[in-house]
Amino acid sequence: MSQTWPYSGARWWKFDFHTHTPASKDTGAWQAAIGTPSELTPQTWLLKYMAAEIDCVAVTDHNTGDWIDKIKVAYAEMKAEADAGTQCAGFRELHVFPGVEISVQGGIHLLAIFDPSATSQTIDGLLARVEYEGTRGDSDGVTREGASKVVERILAAGGLAIPAHVEGEKGLLQVKPGTHKCLLDATTVKQVLQESGLLALEWTAYTSPKPTVLDELKLRFASVVGSDCHSFRGAAVPGSRYTWIKMAQPSLEGLRLALLDGQEVSVKRSDESSGFTPFNTPEHFIESIEIRDARYMGRGRQADSLPLNPYFNAFIGGRGTGKSTIVHALRLAYRREKELSPSSEAGQTFSRFCKVAKSRNDEGGIQAETAICVRVQRDGTSHRLIWRHDGQGHAVEEWDTATGSFAPSTSQAVTAQRFPVRLFSQGQIAALAGDSQQALLKVIDDAADTQSQQTAFDEAKRAFLAARAQIRELDGKLQKSEALTLALQDVQRKLARFEGADHAVVLKNYQHTSRQSLELERQLDAAADLSARLKAFAAALLAEDLPQGLCDTGEDGEALSVVQALHAAITKARQEVENTAAALHECGRVLRNELEASPTFVRIGEAKAAYEKLKADLQQQGVSDPSEYGRLVQEKQQLETELKKLEALQTQQIELRDKAKALLEQVRSARRAISAQRSGFLQETLQGNPFVRIALIPYSRDAQGIERSLRELLGAADGRYVDDLYQEQEGGSPKGLLADLLVTVDLFEQPGAWDTAAFEQALLTQKKRLSNACRGQAEFGGWFNKFLKAEADKRPEFIDHILCWFPEDGLQVEYSRKGDGRDFQSIGQASAGQRAAAMLAFLLAHGNEPLVLDQPEDDLDNHLIYGLVVQQIRSNKLRRQLIVVTHNPNIVVNGDAELIHVLDFNHQCHVKQTGSLQDQAMRREVCQVMEGGEEAFERRYQRLGRDV
Repeated sequence: MSQTWPYSGARWWKFDFHTHTPASKDTGAWQAAIGTPSELTPQTWLLKYMAAEIDCVAVTDHNTGDWIDKIKVAYAEMKAEADAGTQCAGFRELHVFPGVEISVQGGIHLLAIFDPSATSQTIDGLLARVEYEGTRGDSDGVTREGASKVVERILAAGGLAIPAHVEGEKGLLQVKPGTHKCLLDATTVKQVLQESGLLALEWTAYTSPKPTVLDELKLRFASVVGSDCHSFRGAAVPGSRYTWIKMAQPSLEGLRLALLDGQEVSVKRSDESSGFTPFNTPEHFIESIEIRDARYMGRGRQADSLPLNPYFNAFIGGRGTGKSTIVHALRLAYRREKELSPSSEAGQTFSRFCKVAKSRNDEGGIQAETAICVRVQRDGTSHRLIWRHDGQGHAVEEWDTATGSFAPSTSQAVTAQRFPVRLFSQGQIAALAGDSQQALLKVIDDAADTQSQQTAFDEAKRAFLAARAQIRELDGKLQKSEALTLALQDVQRKLARFEGADHAVVLKNYQHTSRQSLELERQLDAAADLSARLKAFAAALLAEDLPQGLCDTGEDGEALSVVQALHAAITKARQEVENTAAALHECGRVLRNELEASPTFVRIGEAKAAYEKLKADLQQQGVSDPSEYGRLVQEKQQLETELKKLEALQTQQIELRDKAKALLEQVRSARRAISAQRSGFLQETLQGNPFVRIALIPYSRDAQGIERSLRELLGAADGRYVDDLYQEQEGGSPKGLLADLLVTVDLFEQPGAWDTAAFEQALLTQKKRLSNACRGQAEFGGWFNKFLKAEADKRPEFIDHILCWFPEDGLQVEYSRKGDGRDFQSIGQASAGQRAAAMLAFLLAHGNEPLVLDQPEDDLDNHLIYGLVVQQIRSNKLRRQLIVVTHNPNIVVNGDAELIHVLDFNHQCHVKQTGSLQDQAMRREVCQVMEGGEEAFERRYQRLGRDV
């Protein structure tokens, strides 16, 4: 693990709370080496902790601070060399916290830890004030002051007091064997634990039995651990035991606040954080936002640049300080302008921002020169998304490791798939919980990734509509069948006059042989056509050349051999097809010659000669139209050929009808798959969520929503045909097609359980009624029947679209009134704050892309904010980046923002302060800028810090 962390804000530091140097008399090996070449030096001691990748080390020798100044001097020299470029091998930054392990009256050991600026003199002064009477560096004495007083003295001196190895020897919380009772005097233990400045306990092992006194006092302390290293041998060595501490920069104040936060918030022990990866970042996150020459921001010599942390970032400030400008800038850079409805409040606000003000009083937040650059981390590579008002500078740049600079990316696409981000304003969040569920369904579809299911549904519909169009085309051709059949019958009656005479045998023989001749000729012509098609196909069998310069003849020789072999195979296949075509052509020629010499061909010739003779005889006999028979025979043959083609088309039509039925079933299956994907996502995402439950209702059961969808499909205006579609009746049941649909389904379904199959069957029944009405059957009222028939006549595909129609899914959204996972009620009964809380809980429950929330708390009650902040935001930032613009201090403070930007307005918007909550100046800003800031800190560090 590298200590390098290029991002601003709070981060995790590996902290060893308990270490010793040769200043402690019980470090046998080190004591024995004093005065020898093997004597341990401060530099060697430091390098051991550096090698263990420790970031912060508390030097806590027994009752002495003798080595603290030595270590600080040695580190300063090593740091100076590193800064000069001549660092020694193994050097890495290490923050030294001066401290001491004090032997206290009653046999207790206490760690006292001070700010890195403290010195050996600080420790000496403390030991004097607690009146330690033993040997410095040894544990042969104790303080004259009791444990409680020692804690007070440590705090008064500006340090932190931590009872050492509390469950072990000299530990405050040792228990009697086989019990949970304190080994030490319970009164003394309670006095120490109830000291207001005591924040943490050092447990050698987090699984150690806890005395009942902790539960009796209802106290919670941060659990920390150190190596307690006395030598560099054995188990207790640097890096063997440590504690992760989250701070902006190592300082005593940062440490104090982290200990106040407690476990899982800002403290994690090494022995209970298996798999913890503090420097893992999300796959996608925003590194910085740069705004130049906006109307109210970035108009100085330099652009306003706002670095971001990969985890939780907060933008705070009064109204009009530019907080929402940040969100607008992100929306432009990410090309997400179309995600806002132009008619919505959020859409109108964004539209006003995007205008260029031509005068001082005009609306608009940008200028002609405005430029936005958002630096994005994507799959481990930095990108820059550049937006300019004139559109000329729109670009995507990618970090080039070879040149150490940004260069234009090979792809300039900025899509949700390539650069994912979720942006929500308070208005959008409220809209998600509104009466219309389309916005929420869109969010669900994006999160559940239903695109493949939607695509399959659309493709199934297109295939069905195409098949139905082919059927209609065949229907038009097959309409000639009846006329051709009648014409054939007429010709056959005329021919019967000739065939009934003595010459019938000649005529019938000629008719038969003529059909034989035609069919044989057709067979030979078909073979010749196949030969020509094979020859044309062979000409198309060409291998594709590799792109110029793609492969090197030296390095890629094996790959080139494979390609050459493939080309040879293609060439061989082409030659074989050409040979086959030639063989088929020659075979046809030979067989044609054989046929012309065959007895069959002789009989055909004889029959034709006899027929010609018959015609001549008929003319001699005075037949007025001796050619009539020949024309009738030809006409009969032509009619029979056309009818044969129609028979093939009729077979094709039957196959197409079967295919269309199968395709319609595919449409139904694809539509079910969309519902299944949505439902599965909701179940997985919201399982156990204490704030919100969302269940999918396949096809919905909302009559008004289904009616709107059907009217849109049919093109029927609102207010028309209400008796036929849906009409609620005072004191009676609704009537109309949709009322029939829902009544039928009600017979199969139980409350809260949706019978999808029953609904689909009932829907199919109503679709058939509509289809029948389109064909002229009187299924509904006269005007509605007339309307449907006219639409079907005008648009032949009208019925097909009806068959493909399915109502949109519905959602059953419920919220927990107290956010405790109980007493769930319909969101329709919720207040605006409860609705917003439910939707915010849903947005925070899924996804790993950056989530940007613009003032999500405007409608939230404070008790909902506490719950959402503690349980949702804190867990969310472990997997995704959060960027929250807010007025509410609880979101910032209790949400434990890693990085905060305080915005202010002074002629233009600017960043007044950037930092974390561990910075005293930042805490002052939070209290000044945000009403209730002090209360938020009190809740975090007095209530939440103890309970979490």
